[in-house]
Amino acid sequence: MKEIAIEKTDSAFADEIASRPGGENIRKCFSCGVCTGACPVFLVEQEYNPRRIIRMILLGLRREVLASKIIWLCARCYACSAHCPQGVSFADIMAVLRDIAVREGHAPADLPEKIEQIGRASSEFRKNCINLACGAARVAPQDIVGKAKETVDKI
Repeated sequence: MKEIAIEKTDSAFADEIASRPGGENIRKCFSCGVCTGACPVFLVEQEYNPRRIIRMILLGLRREVLASKIIWLCARCYACSAHCPQGVSFADIMAVLRDIAVREGHAPADLPEKIEQIGRASSEFRKNCINLACGAARVAPQDIVGKAKETVDKI
């Protein structure tokens, strides 16, 4: 366990999140972990843990949260939000955190658009691979890989 220096915390951080649309219910979180269990990103990146991120916000760890690459991993699929028994919209909280991170200079201004491009490319890649696996491919395998490489080259 890591110690938290109280003088390095921002007690208003959770209030700021709660004052923004989508963040209103953050203080209702009782750390049940349903969000993390439902999260497809957590399945491939154990460092990404919605329950831990909320806890960090509530503890006032502003800099640690906003400067972390972890807030950019959320796919905004809303699986966490759909399963939350307290109505905490974690996917919307991620949008708030991203906005604050850009505004405060923790991330480049064009990062949200790049994340959107990655999301669209990921959905298209998934669709094409599923069509390929089902024998209904409309795109050749090399074209699927080529389109994915185009996205990587853009970012």
